[in-house]
Amino acid sequence: MDESFEFFCVRIVFGWGRLCSLEEEVERLKGRKVIFIVDRAVKKFVEEQDFSFDYEVFSDVEPEPEISVVDEIVDQFTFDTVVGVGGGSTLDVAKLTAVAGGEKVKALDLMEKKLPERKCRLILCPTTAGTGSEVTKLAVFKIPGREVKYVFDDESLYADTALVDPKLTISAPPHVTASSGIDALCHAIEAYTSLYSNPVSDMFAERAFRIIPNALREAYANGGNAKARIQMAFASLLAGIAFNSAGTSLGHALGYAHNHIHNSPHGRSVGMTMPYVLQYNAIANLEKHARIARALGEEGKSLRETALKAGIGFAKLLKDVGIPYRLSDVGASDNDVEEITERIFLSEKHVQRNPRIVRKEDVREVVRKSINGLLWEEEY
Repeated sequence: MDESFEFFCVRIVFGWGRLCSLEEEVERLKGRKVIFIVDRAVKKFVEEQDFSFDYEVFSDVEPEPEISVVDEIVDQFTFDTVVGVGGGSTLDVAKLTAVAGGEKVKALDLMEKKLPERKCRLILCPTTAGTGSEVTKLAVFKIPGREVKYVFDDESLYADTALVDPKLTISAPPHVTASSGIDALCHAIEAYTSLYSNPVSDMFAERAFRIIPNALREAYANGGNAKARIQMAFASLLAGIAFNSAGTSLGHALGYAHNHIHNSPHGRSVGMTMPYVLQYNAIANLEKHARIARALGEEGKSLRETALKAGIGFAKLLKDVGIPYRLSDVGASDNDVEEITERIFLSEKHVQRNPRIVRKEDVREVVRKSINGLLWEEEY
């Protein structure tokens, strides 16, 4: 580990029912004209609030959004403050809108360059416990003509305030709870094992992956379990802080690489193949992977065996929350091995951060195993 690192975190307001602090936060930032960018599920709730400031609402954000939605908002509304209330896709749109809106530029023109300093205020309120987008400087979009999503990575995308109210997650259905929760766990695990990890990111990541396995099972089994919802919101926040600093790696690269086959939600897509990534990466850092395995309820007869069992523990969690751990269950076959393998390397930064060198001949076998569900304890 390099002893030199940088770390940053945004202002966080956390707690059950803390959405009531929103007006106070807008006033603190001296916002006057607000555009709410929200999930459709919370549009009515926002419209029913008696805010003292002038505001309008945009709710046409699709899951896995295309970048053109940012231009649509900037062209349609005038604002000095952006409030995002929703899942990761909605928050990502809010982030880039806050940058583009202050410049009156096309979103595509912001690619492949340092973003201008954000002039609009930005408040982010997550309604799922998963992406951690409220505390990161990242925003992910589909771009016409590109095979993989484009990731904006710039300090201008940090929110002025991350307002995290676990009560907003209480109505999330089980499949959303599962997908977003697995996404949070992948963030924590990949940040923890990343070559760019540091002592501070490790602290946040380890706390997150110790909380999530039990809390996610409880929230999935009973969405009205307030304690589990609070724990998941907190763990997602921690994981977001961790991967914002250390990044994600092969798990996300592989998730992006096979998503075109089944078009699953992001967390589900990354999670399906994480067991095989964990087994591949385990020997690169036995101590860390053994800690992950123990958090997932697994223990072996040796450090190596325990580390390799992390993949088994992750697969058991997927089964408990209704997510497959074989790509063949979502339409992939051995005929897709080469294409998926090639697509992994389109995510260059993820591959570079992976703790074990990603060689094509090795990762081809990881893909083959993930398609056929070859995750056997006897291999140890």
